[in-house]
Amino acid sequence: MIIRILLMIIGITGIVAFYLPLGKKGIVNVGNVVGMILSVLVLLFGTFSWLFSRNFKIVLLVIVLLILILFIIINMKMSRAKNNLASNQTVVIVPGCTSKYSVSEALTSRIKEAARYLDKNKDAVCIASGGISSDFYETEADYIAVELSKYGIQKSRIIVENKSQNTFENMKFARKIISEKNLSKEVAISTNEYHQYRAALSAERCGLKPSAINVSTDKMVYPTFFLREMIAIVYYWIRKK
Repeated sequence: MIIRILLMIIGITGIVAFYLPLGKKGIVNVGNVVGMILSVLVLLFGTFSWLFSRNFKIVLLVIVLLILILFIIINMKMSRAKNNLASNQTVVIVPGCTSKYSVSEALTSRIKEAARYLDKNKDAVCIASGGISSDFYETEADYIAVELSKYGIQKSRIIVENKSQNTFENMKFARKIISEKNLSKEVAISTNEYHQYRAALSAERCGLKPSAINVSTDKMVYPTFFLREMIAIVYYWIRKK
């Protein structure tokens, strides 16, 4: 009975946690969709667990344990990446984070943290990276460049890379620019904490040495984006790009 009640509480809590980004901010992605589906399944299982056979419950328990192990491994890698803090790197990369109907909070925060770093490190340059366009700006990179200028970062210190479509391409095309301009391969990536591992892994696969400029994430949307990132990391491990 206690386990059934616990599962029902977990299911209800999950439904609320993954619905809030949609209800409050209109955010819909694979993270909260998958999260709500899993939460509903947990709730239903807790409510009607007596209908399932013992063998089915054992199989389900094994699956849950495997997912938990995966969660721990990914979380450890994320923590290691975000704790590799930037110090005096002379190249900053700001990867885009698109939203078709509005400028995402994540992108705004990435720009703000990059501007702070650039203001403290006067010799550093920034690669504004992202080719996805929206209803509000031509490309992510163009928007990043404009916003950095508003923070007082000289245009001569901003390099626009407006062709990339994902994190791997952000780093791939940034690496090309770095080679062409003979810049340092030691780069600081301004992105959300949960995204630092995948960004760093992409950078390393492109021959760069990454460090982190961490961007905090609204606690309300964190579960959604964390789960989305977990799915993206597993996909990345399989596809390697």
